[in-house]
Amino acid sequence: MTANQTQIKRKRGGQKGNRNARKHGFYSGTLSRAETSQLWDITNLEGVDPEIAFIRVKLQSSFQDDPGNRRVITEASRLLVKWYSENYGLDATDSYLKTVVQNLLETASMRQSAGLQGSQKQMADRRNESYVL
Repeated sequence: MTANQTQIKRKRGGQKGNRNARKHGFYSGTLSRAETSQLWDITNLEGVDPEIAFIRVKLQSSFQDDPGNRRVITEASRLLVKWYSENYGLDATDSYLKTVVQNLLETASMRQSAGLQGSQKQMADRRNESYVL
């Protein structure tokens, strides 16, 4: 038998554990009702450009679902650098701007992750206290 014949035959379609059909996060094509409301609030009340507001809403959603996702951070920093370069006449090939934006997004991601871990610990502590009482 060859190496190919000894492998288990895969079933058709998406394999267990893949994220191809993911409906949330930075790469989803739609916004939830809450995200749409948040987008319009940011755009209308804060006066932020709709493209930047969209990236902001998608990043926030992504940080909640998967805070350490470096691919999302890289893609968001690329989009932000592209937008600022086009609108303010900056050099899009300048790696310094991309590095600064990427570092800011990574810091935000780590803070979000730390906040989620802290809130999960608080919830677990509260559950444990309720069992004691």
